[in-house]
Amino acid sequence: MHELVERLWRRIKEDEEVYVSRLKRLLEKSGVSATGEGIEEASSVTRELMDEVGLRTETLSTGGYPAVFGEVREERHGTVLFYNHYDVQPPDPLELWESPPFSPSVRTGRVFARGAADNKGNLVARLCAVEAVREVAGELPVNVKFLAEGEEEIGSPNLPNLVRSHGYLLEADACLWEMSYIDDRDRPVIALGVKGLVYLELVARRRGGDLHSSWGAVSVNPAWRLMGALSLIADVAGSPKLAEFNEDIDLDPKFLKLIEESDYDFREIEEGAGELIPTVRGDVREALKRLTMMPVVNVCGIHSGYTGKGSKTVLPSEAFAKVDVRLVPRMRPEKVIESVRRALRAGGYGDIEVRQLGGSYPAARTAPESPFAEAVTRTAKVAFEKEPVVLPSMQGSGPMYLFTEVLGQPCVLAGVSRRDSKYHAPNENLRIDDYLRGIFHVSLLMLNFVPMMRWGVMPYR
Repeated sequence: MHELVERLWRRIKEDEEVYVSRLKRLLEKSGVSATGEGIEEASSVTRELMDEVGLRTETLSTGGYPAVFGEVREERHGTVLFYNHYDVQPPDPLELWESPPFSPSVRTGRVFARGAADNKGNLVARLCAVEAVREVAGELPVNVKFLAEGEEEIGSPNLPNLVRSHGYLLEADACLWEMSYIDDRDRPVIALGVKGLVYLELVARRRGGDLHSSWGAVSVNPAWRLMGALSLIADVAGSPKLAEFNEDIDLDPKFLKLIEESDYDFREIEEGAGELIPTVRGDVREALKRLTMMPVVNVCGIHSGYTGKGSKTVLPSEAFAKVDVRLVPRMRPEKVIESVRRALRAGGYGDIEVRQLGGSYPAARTAPESPFAEAVTRTAKVAFEKEPVVLPSMQGSGPMYLFTEVLGQPCVLAGVSRRDSKYHAPNENLRIDDYLRGIFHVSLLMLNFVPMMRWGVMPYR
C-alpha cells in the first residue's frame, strides 16, 4: 500500500468520532420532502457542513425546495461532481422505530435514523473525504463540486430546470451518483446506470353511482374493465406486452458480460424479493437481467368499491390503479405514455383515462469501458479490500439522464448502504465501518482521478 494511502486510512479511523458526529448533525434535521418538514433546516446544515470542509457554497433557488452547491476549484486538470440529496422519506410508521427517527442513535456499530443510508450517510462521507485528503495530502489534486438537492424523494420535479439554468456551475469530467450498496459478502457494488420511470394512474368509470351487485349481470363493472386493461399492458410477471416497449430493449453483450462475471449471490435476490416469479427461480443471471436491463410494469396500488371489514355486495362505479413503468435506455417516457393510450384504444378500453403522476425521466447508463467506471471500480477494490461487483444498472430509478445526456458526463454509482440498511423503512441504519470505508473510497477516487482519467494509471493504492 502506498505510504500516503496508509496515512489516509489511519487518519480516517482516528477521526471516526468527528465523522460520525458530523453525520448525526445532519440526521437530526428531518428534511421530509413529501411534507416539507425540516427542509430549510436540513438544507442549512448541509451548507454548513460543506463550508466546514472548505467548499465555496451557495444555495440555489429551484422553484421548489432549495439545492445546495459547493465547490473547491484548485485549477487542476480534472473536475469530479458529486450528486446527492439531503431530503428523506417520511418516517412512518413511527411505532415501529426502536429509537426516534430524527434522534440518531448509535448501537451495534451502526447509526440508526431516517436518512442514515439514503442519502445523508453517502453525502456526509463524501464531504469528509474532501477534508481527509486535504489534511493528509496537503491539497486536493482535483477540482470537486457537490450538488445536494432537496426533492429527490418526490421525483426531483425541479432538477431539470436547475440543471439547464445552472449547467455552467455543474460542468465536470464525471459524476459520482448518490448511492449504491455493499453486498452480503462485503463486496462494493458499482452500478453503471439507473432505470428511468413513468408513473401512471388508470381510471375506469361507469355512468351513475354504485349499484347493488346483482346488477353485475347486465351492468358494466369498472373493476373488471380495469383488470382487463392492465392485462393488456403487461403479464402477471410485469413483463410488457406492448411491442413498442419491447422494441427499445437493448441487450448489449458488454453489459450482459457484466452479469455473467458478477458471481452474484442468488440468496440476496431471493430474500430481497420475498417471493420470486417462476421465470427467475434458481436463475441468478435471468434475475439480474430483469433487474438491471429489462423494462418492468408494476401495479403499485389498486382500488375499487368496498374494501372495509366484512362484506358489502356492491357494484362499484369507479376503479383506480397506480402503475409505474421502469424504463431502460432508448425508452422515452412520452413514447411509453402514448403507447399505453394507443393500446387501450385499440383493445377496446379507450374510455379508460390514463393520467401521468409526478415527474418522469428516461434511463441512463455509462459504458463499462469508461475511464471513470474503471477509476471508481479500482479505488473501491482498495478501499473495501474486496473485488467489486459491477452491474449494468441499479434496479431503481433516478434523474441521472440530466447529467449523462444534458451535461454529457459519465455517471457511476457507489455507496455504503446494505440490504439490511432498511432505507425507506423503520429503523433505517448505516454501519459505521462501511461509512468510514466510503470516506476512504472517495478519498482514493479524488487522489487518483486525474491520472486515471487522463492516462489510465492509479498511482495511489
